[in-house]
Amino acid sequence: MPARARHAPPQTLFTQVLAHLPEGIWVCDVQSHTLHRNPAAIAIWAGVRDADASRFPGCLGWWVDTGHPIGDDEWGSKRALKAGEAVLDERVEIETTEGVRKVLLTSYIPLKGGGGARPACLVLIKDITSLYRTEQRLRGAETSLRVLSQRLLQVQETERQHIAQELHDDIGQVVAAMRLHLAHMAHMAEVAGDGPMAGIATDVLQMSDQLGARLRQIGLGLRPLELDDFGVMAALRSLVASLGRLPALQVRLQAEGEELRYPPAVETAAFRIAQEALSNAMQHSACTAVEIRVTMAPSSLQLSVTDDGAGFEPERALLVALRDGHIGLAGMQERARLADGSCELRSEIGRGTTVQAVFHTDGVAP
Repeated sequence: MPARARHAPPQTLFTQVLAHLPEGIWVCDVQSHTLHRNPAAIAIWAGVRDADASRFPGCLGWWVDTGHPIGDDEWGSKRALKAGEAVLDERVEIETTEGVRKVLLTSYIPLKGGGGARPACLVLIKDITSLYRTEQRLRGAETSLRVLSQRLLQVQETERQHIAQELHDDIGQVVAAMRLHLAHMAHMAEVAGDGPMAGIATDVLQMSDQLGARLRQIGLGLRPLELDDFGVMAALRSLVASLGRLPALQVRLQAEGEELRYPPAVETAAFRIAQEALSNAMQHSACTAVEIRVTMAPSSLQLSVTDDGAGFEPERALLVALRDGHIGLAGMQERARLADGSCELRSEIGRGTTVQAVFHTDGVAP
């Protein structure tokens, strides 16, 4: 290494290092006089409109060159020097005279003077225009996807409601009429002393009862009629009642607060989350008890489903489920999000599972 380079003054080395940094570096004193600025900072601020330049005075060295007046204490450099603490990651939007918009990420770090030196402020400037535009596109795509997801769920629920209504009003009525005729046939055969015919009619009558019960279960799974007519609590009561008396499982439904009605999207999301959580508990947790708790308030609806089953690792389970194409766990969270709510999953191995959903929305008396 040449002797001159080897013994170069520290200030010269500092200047050389700053000159090669891709981020803009600006150093100014408390009077907003520029002490140093590297080429990257000069390039970032090249050609900026005077109207934008006047919003970010001397800490960026602009006003010393152009003669614009010094502003107030709200500038990042002023606040940093006044408080003695760094002001980090402030977004600044500017526009050049050619109409090119830039988004800058700026940080202001106070430098304490030593040996008689005046206090100064180090300003770090990064041009994040490309990142900002990508972020905006992602947000737009997320918004579009959310609207599409909401629409798909609405269409799905409407179709489910239609099919459930058809099952109840059409096929359900036919099954009910068939049962009446079979009961009459069984009675007539018994009166006539035709034992074999009475036995056949009784067997078919039992099959019709089973068919009717199965139709009600299917309709409830599609969309319970009570959900639209009487609200989420009525739908949950029907859901629990449809389970019947399971010898190995106790399901308890608890309600807190006055029973209220909420927006249809919220009631549907709450019911579907409870339905999915209960189904998961029954199929996968080996639990013996499940508690569904609903808390109704004028400004919120809260729902929790807790089981005493085997438990699992939520993060790992979500990843495995998505990898295998199962969206039940993630679907609960997405349903809550689309209804402007939140859904949290808590579980530990051997300590059961709790699914909790919260919706901050207005409820009204039915």
